[in-house]
Amino acid sequence: MASYCPHCGAPSPDEARFCMKCGRERLPAPTAEESPRPEQTPPTPEAPPPPPQAPTLSPTYTPTTPAAPSPLAAFFTRTFRGGWAGSVQAALWPVVLLLASAAALATPAYGQDDDAVFGFTDRLRIALALLLQSVGGGFEFTGREERPDFGSGSGSDGLGLGTDTGLGTDTGLGSGPGSTTTAVEGTASLHLVPLTMTALWIVALYIGVRVLRNRLVTRGAVQGSATAGLEAAVRVALLVTVGVLALALFAQPEIEGVELSSSPVLAALGALLLGLAVSGAVLLRVDTSLWARVTARPGAQTLVRATGTALRALVVVLVLCSVVAFISLAQVDDLSEITDLDDSDISPLLVALLILPNLAVTALGIGWGAGAEASVRGSSSMYGGGRESGSFGLSELGDVTNDWAVVGALALGLVCALTLGVLAARRCVGRGEQLLAAGVFFGMVLLLAGFSGIGVEVSGQAFDSGSGFGGSSSGGGGSVDTGLSVPEMLLFGLLWIFPAALLGPYLLQMTGRQTAPPTPPTYAPLPAAPQTPPSQTPPSQAPATPTPTSAAPTQTAAAHTPPPAHPTPAAHLTPMDPAHPAHPAHPAHPAHPAHPVHPAPTKPHNRAAIWVVTIVVALVVGGGATAGALLWRDMGDDKAGNGDDAGKDNRPAVSRSEDPTGAPSGDPTDDPGQTPTPASSSDEAPEAPEGTERVTDPEGFSFAVPEGWSRQPVNPERPGQITYAGSTGREEFLVGVVADAPYTSYENFRNIEKHTKAAPDKSDYDRIRMEENTFQGRDGAIWEYTYTDKGGRTIHALNQSYVAQNGTEYAIQLSWREDFWPAGEGAKTHGAALDTWRLTD
Repeated sequence: MASYCPHCGAPSPDEARFCMKCGRERLPAPTAEESPRPEQTPPTPEAPPPPPQAPTLSPTYTPTTPAAPSPLAAFFTRTFRGGWAGSVQAALWPVVLLLASAAALATPAYGQDDDAVFGFTDRLRIALALLLQSVGGGFEFTGREERPDFGSGSGSDGLGLGTDTGLGTDTGLGSGPGSTTTAVEGTASLHLVPLTMTALWIVALYIGVRVLRNRLVTRGAVQGSATAGLEAAVRVALLVTVGVLALALFAQPEIEGVELSSSPVLAALGALLLGLAVSGAVLLRVDTSLWARVTARPGAQTLVRATGTALRALVVVLVLCSVVAFISLAQVDDLSEITDLDDSDISPLLVALLILPNLAVTALGIGWGAGAEASVRGSSSMYGGGRESGSFGLSELGDVTNDWAVVGALALGLVCALTLGVLAARRCVGRGEQLLAAGVFFGMVLLLAGFSGIGVEVSGQAFDSGSGFGGSSSGGGGSVDTGLSVPEMLLFGLLWIFPAALLGPYLLQMTGRQTAPPTPPTYAPLPAAPQTPPSQTPPSQAPATPTPTSAAPTQTAAAHTPPPAHPTPAAHLTPMDPAHPAHPAHPAHPAHPAHPVHPAPTKPHNRAAIWVVTIVVALVVGGGATAGALLWRDMGDDKAGNGDDAGKDNRPAVSRSEDPTGAPSGDPTDDPGQTPTPASSSDEAPEAPEGTERVTDPEGFSFAVPEGWSRQPVNPERPGQITYAGSTGREEFLVGVVADAPYTSYENFRNIEKHTKAAPDKSDYDRIRMEENTFQGRDGAIWEYTYTDKGGRTIHALNQSYVAQNGTEYAIQLSWREDFWPAGEGAKTHGAALDTWRLTD
């Protein structure tokens, strides 16, 4: 008899313990006491589960909704589907500027004849590679040459150098069974970022993007997308990158086996970064909603204002320093000869315009006390390597020119620092934002200092494929680097920038101007006018004692509370009745409005005195710190030198072989108390030029020396050598006096030169000229040469010698540092001494 499952209601045999349909255990059969259910009526389950075969799943024909793209994917989709015409026009500005500038540089022939090696196209590609360094490109030459050695043939059949020509086995040329080939390869690279071109490139891109922004705003293109400006910025940056990449690939010529590489990848990457920065900064303001979200936080607003202030200050400082640097270069005599451009028909001032911001950063660093360093490094596989370095700072500037140049450099540094301080005080709110602007400015100056230098690197290697021995190779290289010392710039920049940022607000207060953008003050609510219903102000919002707030108002009050034309002081405000907040406790008198109470007059400040005190304090803080650091560095240099020379400013002792004046006189006067006195002016003795003074020596002569130079104590071992030198520097006059000279000056020079070449403390001797001449109507000779002293400095010596009518030989030698000789001050000083030379006996 069939029974039904209590769970699913399916019929099953009575002996079945489990349901054959749902698989659950069935209940046991009811006993006699229990009232059995009717067999014909199956039990109704409480909640029967749906059968497995029942189609309970969702229909397969229901269409699925595709997933929405990510915001980044949607942004790039809109970017590439947007309008490209305006972006192309904006990107053409910097690309065309590069091409036009390269064409202008390629127009001159640079001293080449009609059969020029470099045609216009080659010069255009070279100039383009040079200019592409402004956006991150490179400038590297690579060449390779293979040539057979003489006598590399086999016997007399090789190169015709056999026994018939006499160059056979007797000479060893051509005796080898194989050939020998020498391969020479070399690389030369120039590291120079012409910041003038970088600035012009940024300005051209800025103009093009501004035109695009005006077009977007006029056509209403920003209404369709919340990021239309940022999308246009990405399009412009990509187009600029493609244009620069194409120019970089074009600027890689190969001329007579020498290849030029402009590093296209680096140039494209630099153009992409600069393009995104410039176009993004200009076009981001088009998206008002996006810009509002970006600048919603106070920290973002502070950063934007501080960055804008730092950029404005940097532009002003660079323009000022560029003008000073260009004028200073224009005052240098024989600048074409110094720069070795006299044969190229190119003005050195025109070349200076290409790197004018580089020179401006250098001038700013020198004005703050940092030094411009130059280092030369060389290495060879056969002779090892070596390195020499030097620096040019305020002390060297004073040696080359005069003390007023140092004062002018310090004044330039002071003006530049105060420019930042004043702009930060005018545009920034609060001391923290002003210091942030100073920090951003300092970071940009350090970045420019790192990129303003010039470097040249050369390397080469020669391979000799000898027969039977595997060949040999030798190589070498060298580099020259010039630029500001970044560590010194970091030190002195901190000493100048941040004190100037702290003094800026006080300078503005002295001029009567506000130190931050004006914001409206907040006041207590005034009583309502009689014809206007009074506003229902809750009692909790009515201040009991209204007082004017001295602190800066919040942004909400500044935005919604207009400044009253005549603010009423707190003493004249009508107090509110707490019981009736809408009505004042005492009725106001509209006919007699309250007038502002002016504060008690204070004693006016003496603005001129405050200006003088502020400038003196800034100069003392910055200049004193700079002078202290320079003095500390000079003391370190003196300690590193020879102990015997420390008392004479690192000047090496003069020996007989060093001095081109011959033997000493018989009985010279060696009294340190006999100091030279200024000679009296007469018709025979001309006046000393400006910056010099005439001295009369006990040895019987007088001449003009630079102001501040004095007679040094005479070495008893060399009594015929009189030295005149200043308190600082390596420069000095050395006057040799030889009584009854038995030779001519030229013969004496030739004899002394032999000893000079072998002198251990005058290494690297190099003669420039030695020739006979006539000096003051007497036979004489002039000798000009260079050498390296014990301290590793290259000295330029110029010596004029002659035998006077009384038979005494006088040699007037000037020693000057070679680094400063090209400026012309050394030759001018020696010429003044010769023009004013007179015998007093």
